[in-house]
Amino acid sequence: MNSSTAIAMPLLVLAILMSGIYAVGLKPANSRCHSLAELQLFNGCFSAAAMTGALLYASISAKTLYIPPLGLLCAAIFGVFFSICVFTNLKALEEGPLSLTTLIVNFSLIFPLIYSFCFLHEPISLFRIVGIVLLVICMLLFTNPKITGEKKISVKWIALAVTSMLCNGLLSVISKVYAMASENAYAPQYLVYSYLFATVTSFVLFAVLRSKQPVEKRIKMKTFFSHTMLLLIVLIGFANFGLNLMVVLLATLMDGAIVYPAVQGGGPMIAVLGSRIFFGEQISWKKWAAILLGIVAIVLLNL
Repeated sequence: MNSSTAIAMPLLVLAILMSGIYAVGLKPANSRCHSLAELQLFNGCFSAAAMTGALLYASISAKTLYIPPLGLLCAAIFGVFFSICVFTNLKALEEGPLSLTTLIVNFSLIFPLIYSFCFLHEPISLFRIVGIVLLVICMLLFTNPKITGEKKISVKWIALAVTSMLCNGLLSVISKVYAMASENAYAPQYLVYSYLFATVTSFVLFAVLRSKQPVEKRIKMKTFFSHTMLLLIVLIGFANFGLNLMVVLLATLMDGAIVYPAVQGGGPMIAVLGSRIFFGEQISWKKWAAILLGIVAIVLLNL
């Protein structure tokens, strides 16, 4: 094992772990939010925690927060859609199971592939064609109560999960466009500004939503910021930042054909196990088969 591989493997394991922690952590955070305003407050707080991590890393590695105008524009678009992506993900968890919601959101990787095919003229391999077919099959299976074990499939859940998937896909496309335009320079600064815009967007939406609530229904800040919620904010914020940081670092240490399938397949698998262990989600063999098929689709799409 060479030195780069010895460094890369622990980073890859951390990236998978961070992806799983982030996905699983959203469920208990959601259960502690009782209004749209509280969801956006949580969204803004954990984005601020992630920004803090990114700022610490940038101050050490880059020593400057300069970023070109294109980077600032991409970070602004990223931040807005990141806020929407997380919000719709959180709402989807109120309507459907964690295991399938996480998997559907991760299906977003198909959008960078479509972008690359349409605008960069990259060929689509046989693996990716099979992956797309499996992805379509999985989406059909996830709407079948006999497969998922749900009494009834919520149309609202499907709509929210797919919206989160679309936003997540757009985030990947934006990052890909900027990485190609800048040759992946200013990556630490890009993370800082992306989280900054996500934080601002979420807090603005929180202020608007809270202003529309009757005064007697507005939650007290002391009640919202319980010890458990503070722990979740820090855990989820640093997990999301850690995931993005590990992927950036691994870009120069390991083949992307290994990194992306492992992270995007491993994260949902941890979410599935977490949903079963911590939240008692019932997973029949049919549901397991559909989930594994989805993970196979994700891996094939990354090859």
